[in-house]
Amino acid sequence: MVDIKRPLRDRVPAAGAAESFDGRYTGTLSCPAFPGQTPLRTNISVTVAESTATYEREILRPGTAAGVPTGVYERGRGPVSPSGEIILTGACSGEFSCTAEYRGDLNVTPIRLTGTQRWRFRGGDRERACEVALVRRKP
Repeated sequence: MVDIKRPLRDRVPAAGAAESFDGRYTGTLSCPAFPGQTPLRTNISVTVAESTATYEREILRPGTAAGVPTGVYERGRGPVSPSGEIILTGACSGEFSCTAEYRGDLNVTPIRLTGTQRWRFRGGDRERACEVALVRRKP
């Protein structure tokens, strides 16, 4: 909330103040293949607003070379620190069962997040390390 009783000069961030990470980021999520499947490489989007990030990526049909979209999504959220550190935790919806965590630093170029996906299959649980490469989009 803005204190309208304070002079405007006191309400405007000073030069050199912490950078705002608010905005939209897009990029690629890459993970190695599970047995019998192809490696995952798919689009991901991250939105940061007021120190909170949300993300979304469509789940692709397992075992398809072209990555057939399913209409089902992995979504999550997490904090963004004033210095740009980001931690995202999420889960899959619909017919898929997974949890995920990705972390990194929005203040470093190129922006790279690393993380882990944990999937539940009929034949047992599997885990894999993944990487997210992001680019900040112009408003």
